[in-house]
Amino acid sequence: MEIKQGKTMKRIQKIVPTLLIILLTTPLAWAQSFDANRMNRDIKIMENILGEMFKTYSGNSSSRAVYIADFAGGSRNVRGTYLPGYGIIFNVQTSSSFVLSQSSDGQGSSNSFYYSYSTNSTSDDDVKVDEESVKNRITEFLKDYASTIGQLKSTENVMVIYGSNSRNSFPALVYTSSNGKVDRKETEKLPVISGSVAKKDLDDYRSGKINESAFASKVKTASTKDKEYLDLKVMGNIFETALRDQEEESFRLSGNVNYLMLDNFGAIFNIDASYRTDDRFFGRVTGISVTGAYIRTDSRDAPDAKEAEEKEAEFTAKVNEAYSQLKSNIKEYLVDYGRTVNSVKPDQYILTTVNVRGRYKDIPERIDFQLKKSVLDQLDKGSITREEALKQVVVTEY
Repeated sequence: MEIKQGKTMKRIQKIVPTLLIILLTTPLAWAQSFDANRMNRDIKIMENILGEMFKTYSGNSSSRAVYIADFAGGSRNVRGTYLPGYGIIFNVQTSSSFVLSQSSDGQGSSNSFYYSYSTNSTSDDDVKVDEESVKNRITEFLKDYASTIGQLKSTENVMVIYGSNSRNSFPALVYTSSNGKVDRKETEKLPVISGSVAKKDLDDYRSGKINESAFASKVKTASTKDKEYLDLKVMGNIFETALRDQEEESFRLSGNVNYLMLDNFGAIFNIDASYRTDDRFFGRVTGISVTGAYIRTDSRDAPDAKEAEEKEAEFTAKVNEAYSQLKSNIKEYLVDYGRTVNSVKPDQYILTTVNVRGRYKDIPERIDFQLKKSVLDQLDKGSITREEALKQVVVTEY
C-alpha cells in the first residue's frame, strides 16, 4: 500500500497522455501479420496504467502511516497476457500479507484502504477500495484506455481480474496506535473481481456508435467468492509434485502453485520457477549465483578470465537446455493431466503462467501456456492423438 501524498495528486493524469501518444501514433496494421513485439509493448503500457489506477493507501486524512512491511500497487503487480482467440487478460494482484503500523494522533484510526489517485478530474474525494469501486474502476479503464490496444480482433476481449483466491491470499492486517494503545484490525477480504468487454464494443464506443451508458452495460463484471475446486487443487498438486521432483540442472518450483477459476473464462494456474544447480563453482567463477541472481565474488579466488568465460558458456548452455525442457514439461503436464479439470467447460481455457525467477541471458521472464478444454475432450474420445494435442498448446513468451 502507498502513503497518501495529498488529495490533489493525480499522477495518472500526467502519465497517461504520454503513454497513449505512443499507442495512437503507431499506424494501424490490421491487414498485416501479427506483431508480437507491438502487442507486448501495448500490454506493458496498459500494465502501467492499471498499476497507477489501483495504487492504494491506508487510513484517512487524520492518519499517518509510519511503517509498511508489504505493499500493493504499481505496474510490477499487474500482469497482462494475450490469448489468441480470446483476447487479453490483465491480473491486478493484491498484497497477501500487508502489515501496517500507523499513528492516528488521537483522531481515531481506520482499517480501510483508498485509491491513491482520482480518475475523475472533478472530484478529490477519497474513494474506498471495495467491490463496487473496483468494478467501477475496471469499467473506467476499459472505457478510457483499452480501445487503444492494437491488433485485437472484433470477437476478442479485454478482461481485468482484481485479486486472487490463491492459498497465500489473506486479509490485510493493520496495526494502529492511538493515545498509547495499539489496536490490531483485520481488513475485509475482497472476492476476486473481474470485468470484460468485447473489442467490437470498445470500437463502437470509440467511434460514437454507443454512448457511455450503453458501453457500461456491455461490460460483464463478476465476483468470484471463495469456493474450493477440488479438481483445480489436484491439478495444482500435480504441477507442484512434478516441478519439485526434478533432477539437477533444471528449473524447479519456487513456492506454491496458485490457481483461480473464472466462470466466464476457465482455470488459471500461476507458477514461479527458478534454475537450480549444485555447481557452486560457477558462482565463484562468473559472479552469478546458482539461482541466476548476481552476487559479488572474491577476485582472489576467481580463476583466470579464460576459464571463467568457458564456465559461463557452459552454464548458459545448461540453462537454455533446462528452459527448453521446462516448456516441454509444462505442455505435457497440461495434455496428460489437464483432462481432470472438470470444472472447465469445453469452450473455456486452461491457462498456465510460469514466472521465471532470476536473471538469465536470452531467457524470457514469463511464459504462458494456453489450451482449450475441447482439445482435451477430443483426446479423451480418441478423436486426436497425444502428439496432435501437444501441438494445440499455444505458448507465448514475454
